[in-house]
Amino acid sequence: MRALPVLVVALLLSSTVGATGGLAGVVSEPSPPAPAPESGPEPAALDAPVVAQTDENRTTLRQINVLDVPPESVDRSVVARHYVDLGPAVGLSTNATTHRLRTLAMVERVRRAETTDLRRERLLAALRDLETAVDELDRRQTAAVDAYSRGELTSQELLVTLVGISITAQELNDRRTQLEELSADTRGFDIDRGRLASIGNRLSAFIGPVRGHARAVLRGNADPHRFYVATGAGGVTISTIIGDTYVREAYRGDLRNGAGSAIELEVALDIVAESYPVIWNTTREQTQVFGGGETYPVRIGHSRGDLTAYVDSDARIVYAEHQRRPLETVVTDQRLERADGGLRLVVNHTYPGGPVQIRVVDEATDDPVEASVTIKAGPTPPEPVGTTGSDGTLWTLSPNRQYTVTVEARGTNVSTVVVPGVPPRVVGGGDGGDGNATATATPMDGAVADLYHP
Repeated sequence: MRALPVLVVALLLSSTVGATGGLAGVVSEPSPPAPAPESGPEPAALDAPVVAQTDENRTTLRQINVLDVPPESVDRSVVARHYVDLGPAVGLSTNATTHRLRTLAMVERVRRAETTDLRRERLLAALRDLETAVDELDRRQTAAVDAYSRGELTSQELLVTLVGISITAQELNDRRTQLEELSADTRGFDIDRGRLASIGNRLSAFIGPVRGHARAVLRGNADPHRFYVATGAGGVTISTIIGDTYVREAYRGDLRNGAGSAIELEVALDIVAESYPVIWNTTREQTQVFGGGETYPVRIGHSRGDLTAYVDSDARIVYAEHQRRPLETVVTDQRLERADGGLRLVVNHTYPGGPVQIRVVDEATDDPVEASVTIKAGPTPPEPVGTTGSDGTLWTLSPNRQYTVTVEARGTNVSTVVVPGVPPRVVGGGDGGDGNATATATPMDGAVADLYHP
C-alpha cells in the first residue's frame, strides 16, 4: 500500500512537548475500599456472541488495531486502582528540578565560552551528553519493565517509574530546544538538525496520555484511578479510561532497533497504513509524519479518535503507540447477558486492557438501574469498581484473564463470567507478524509532513 503524497514539508524546529509544572500541595492518601465479600460459587463462563456494530451508514465497524505485548510473552499484568502518593510525587518533582538545573548549567556553560571555537566545542559536547541521556532513559524503562515482570516491583512502583521517565523526557526535550537555540546564535556553527529531530522524536514516545494522567493521580490532582498494566519481552502496555475517553500506550523495546538511518516520509506512512488499516481506511482529518533519524512519529486524527505511532527506521516497524478513543466509538463486539430477580446484566467487552461496558436494566421494562459493580479476577477478593449510575452504565477495563462481573441492586445479585477477547494486533507487533518491508530509504534531514484530508 502506498501512502498519499506529501503535501507540505517543513523543518522540525519547535518543541513537541510542554514544560512540567511544580509539585501540588500535600494531599492525604485515602484508604483503599474494603473488598466485597464472597457471594457463593462463581457462575460458569458463557460463550460471548459476536455483535456487529455499524455506523450511521450501516457500515460494519471493525476494532482498531493496537500495539500490544503478545499473549504468549506476557509475564505479568494487573488492573489496579492507584492513589495519591506523596513520597513518589516529591521524588518526581525533585528529579524534574535536577534535570532543569542541568539544562540551565548547560546553557550557562555554553554562554560563558570565551571563544567561538570553545562555544562550538561545548555545544557538540552538550549534544553528545543529551543523546547519552536519551539512551539511558530507554535502558531505565527496560530495567523497570523487566523488574516488574520478575515480581520485584509493584504495579504502583512501575507506574511511578514510567511517570518519572515521562517527566525526565519532557525536561530533556526542553534541553534539546535550548541547545537548538544556542546553536542558531553561534556564528559559523550548523548543528545537525537530523540528530536534534531524532532526539525529540524518541523522547515523545515516553510522553503519553496514560502517564500524564497517572502523574496527576500520584500528585493528588486527580481522583484515584484504575489502570491496566501488562509487561513481557521488554515491552509494556498501559491503559485507562479518563471520563468518556479510552487511552492507551504501548512500548515494545524488543521491536526497536535504534540504529537506522533516515527514511522517506512516505515509507513511514506506508508502515503505519499497513499496521492500522482500520484507521487508515476511515475518515482522517489530519495526518502528520515527523521525520529525522531513527524514529518517525506518525500522528493521525481520525473519526474515531487519534493515534501517534512510532516507526523504527531500521526495523521498519511500529514499536510504540499512543491512542485516544472516545468510548462511544469503541467497538465492543462481544456480549454476555444474564438475568435474575428482575435485573438484566449486559456486558459488552473487548480484550485485555480494553474497555468493558457494564449495563444493568430492569428485566421487564428495560429501564436503566443503578447498581453496584464488583469484578473478581483470579484468586483475589472481588474488587468494587463503581456503580452503573442513573443511565445504568459503567465503563471499566478488562483484566488479562477470565473474570467475574457481579452487580447488586434491589437486594439482588447477578453475575456472569467473562473471557476476554483477542485484540487485532499491529502487524509485526505480535502473533508472528513479519514487519512492514517497504521501498528503499532515501536519507533526509529532520522534517515534518502534514497531510490534510477532506
